[in-house]
Amino acid sequence: MRRKSRTLTERAKSIFRFIEAQPEPFPKSELQRIGFNPSTAETWLRLIEYIQSQPRIRVVRMGSSTFVEKIENQYLSMLRKRILDSNLSIKERGSTMDDYISALITLERAEMGRIKK
Repeated sequence: MRRKSRTLTERAKSIFRFIEAQPEPFPKSELQRIGFNPSTAETWLRLIEYIQSQPRIRVVRMGSSTFVEKIENQYLSMLRKRILDSNLSIKERGSTMDDYISALITLERAEMGRIKK
């Protein structure tokens, strides 16, 4: 009897649960323990890295409609990457975090002004 295939969401959740349970960095081959061959694991990891490098979005469901809203522009995305860059000093990352918050507030105020009109 053939085992039911996992959905994409189930696969992603299992990867993140496995990563969360690891106390330190681990070789990609360890993902075989949760059913991912090396080629599939590599594909999933590249996809996850790509998605994590993209501007953030919000998915809003209203009744039977689903809307996708950008909550970061390219500038905010670039700042977020700098905040997470461990090659930068804490001071540089802190300054970037201040810039990120200021830019986010400016973007939200501009959006509120656009909605009120």
